[in-house]
Amino acid sequence: MVKLKLLLFFFLIYTFSFGQDISVKASVDSMDYQVGDYISYEIRVTHTKDINVIRPDLKDSLGGVELIKLEPARTEEKDGRITKVFEYTLAHYDSGNVTIPPIPVIFNRTGEKESQTARTNTVNFTVHTLKVDPQGDVKDIKEPIKIPLDWKTLLIWIIAGLILLGLIIWTIMYYRKKKALQAGEIITIRREPHEEAFEALRELESKKLWQNGFIKQYHTEITEIIRRYFEERFRIPALEMTTNELMIKLNASREASEIADTTNAFLNNADLVKFAKYVPMNDINEEMMKQAYLIVEKTIPVIVEEGQENA
Repeated sequence: MVKLKLLLFFFLIYTFSFGQDISVKASVDSMDYQVGDYISYEIRVTHTKDINVIRPDLKDSLGGVELIKLEPARTEEKDGRITKVFEYTLAHYDSGNVTIPPIPVIFNRTGEKESQTARTNTVNFTVHTLKVDPQGDVKDIKEPIKIPLDWKTLLIWIIAGLILLGLIIWTIMYYRKKKALQAGEIITIRREPHEEAFEALRELESKKLWQNGFIKQYHTEITEIIRRYFEERFRIPALEMTTNELMIKLNASREASEIADTTNAFLNNADLVKFAKYVPMNDINEEMMKQAYLIVEKTIPVIVEEGQENA
């Protein structure tokens, strides 16, 4: 009985000492967010000078919340105690009540090899979806600015543009025909859908839209290129379909089934940018272009030559 009391006494002394030497606290900058908003998550570790703290690793501890960015740690000192502040940028793309469980914080004392672990408090917040009118059309978050038109000036520009376009087309056709006649044959140029898609993607890359801050325009144009490619390649009205409607059509196509998962991720990322105020990281913008090329490459028709089909 005496030994049990002594063990209990030393345990209480250790627990008190641990609580006095180090404390951890987690928090977020708000209790309410919308889908796609960035969430500022902070862990503050206050301890005595003889304690060394290892930065908490959140990758496998967030319970469904996505880690977007790590901020550099900050150190503060007051009244002989040190506070280390670890900041993280998070995101959550489903609506509902969200709980970030206690995060382990590993530390050790100077001169001691054995590490110890403290845990943060649980953090709760709510993620809301954007209000959508199911009967209305899809609109931008902000209404477009309406600029009054000068019809006379506009008509002059249209006429001038049509004349210039006609001259360009006539010149191209004239020199092509002349060159073909000189070669003794008529050349018919037929471009395949994948050739047009690759050219459009290369042109979009050269614009460097997202690098110059035009992120929404970049995602709008790259998805339009792929949707137009689907119209030509699979003969479906992809430009008029929602993402869900288009995925149903692609999943039903044997030729498109291989790129269904890539296309779904590609279109959903673009929808978040266009309709949910989501600001993606640079590597996501780069990944969108890689996915676009992959979608086209994986669906180029395979030409079977005579003799191979019966082999």
